[in-house]
Amino acid sequence: MKCKLCGSNKVKIIYNGLIRDGGLGKYTSKDIPIYQCEDCSVIWHEKGAIDDIKKYYESKEYRNSLEGSSEEEEFYRLHDKENLDKFNYTGTELFRHKKVADIGCGCGAFLDFLKGVADTIIAIEPSETYRNIMDRKGYKTYAYAENAIKDFREKIDVVTSFDVIEHVENPVMFLQDVYNLLKVGGKAVIGTPTDAPVMRMLLGELYEQKLLFSTQHLWIFSEKNLKSMSENIGFSNVDVKYFQRYGIGNMLGWLKDREPRTEGKIPFPADTISEVWKKQCEAYKASDYIVLYVTK
Repeated sequence: MKCKLCGSNKVKIIYNGLIRDGGLGKYTSKDIPIYQCEDCSVIWHEKGAIDDIKKYYESKEYRNSLEGSSEEEEFYRLHDKENLDKFNYTGTELFRHKKVADIGCGCGAFLDFLKGVADTIIAIEPSETYRNIMDRKGYKTYAYAENAIKDFREKIDVVTSFDVIEHVENPVMFLQDVYNLLKVGGKAVIGTPTDAPVMRMLLGELYEQKLLFSTQHLWIFSEKNLKSMSENIGFSNVDVKYFQRYGIGNMLGWLKDREPRTEGKIPFPADTISEVWKKQCEAYKASDYIVLYVTK
C-alpha cells in the first residue's frame, strides 16, 4: 500500500480492531485497520463503515450519530461553548470589515458571533438541514467550498475551518479550495485534532478504540504533513500551533475509570494546575489539537 497523502511506500498498520462509530460508546461491528505513513506521519483508514461520504454529511445521519440530534437548539447547546476556543485560535483582529468564509459551519454558532463585524459572511456546510437554517439567518450558503469558488474565487479575506479536514476524502483538494477562495494576502485558520500523544502513551489501545480512532475521522494529521501539503499548494507564512482543550481532570478520569467523560468525578485538581498541564502539553507538542495558519 502507498500513502494516500504523499505516495510513500513506507506504510504500516498501527492498529487493527474495533473503532468508535459515531458518539461515545458506539463501535464498529468489525475490525478496522489504521494505517500510518512513516515518511509524512499521516494516519488514516479506508472509510470504515461509511460508504458514501458526501451523502452521509449531507443528511441528518452524521449529527444524529455523533450527537444524538440534528436540531438547531441542540447544536447551539453543544457548540456555543466552543467559540471561546475558536477565538483563542484566531484572535479577533482578523475579521473586522472582511469577507469571511467558514467551512463546515454547522448552524453557524461561530459565525453568529462575527455578525456586525465582518462585511460578508460565507457559510459552507454540506448538511441541507443546517444550510436551510443559515439561509434563514441571511448568510450566503454553499454546500461545499468548490461551489462557493464559482462566486468568490480569490475574493475572501479570511477562511476558517475547525474539525473538518479530518473528515474529507481528499485533504489536499480541501486545502486547494481554501487557496482558491482566498485573495492574495488572505489568511486561513484550520484546526483539527491530533493523535493526542500523552493520552496514547498512558492508555494505549484503550484510548485509541474508545475515542481517537473513529469512522467519521478519515485522517489524523501532524505538523509535518499539514505544513508539507500547504507549502506544496503554494501557501506562505505556514505555521502550526498546539492547543490542549481538555484539562488534567480529563486525564485523571480516564486513568481512574478507563472511560471518556469521567473528569467530573474527580474532585480535584484546581483550575490553576489544569492550566499548567495544558500549557505543558502545548509546549511539548503533545496536545490534543493543532491549528494551521497560512497566507496566500
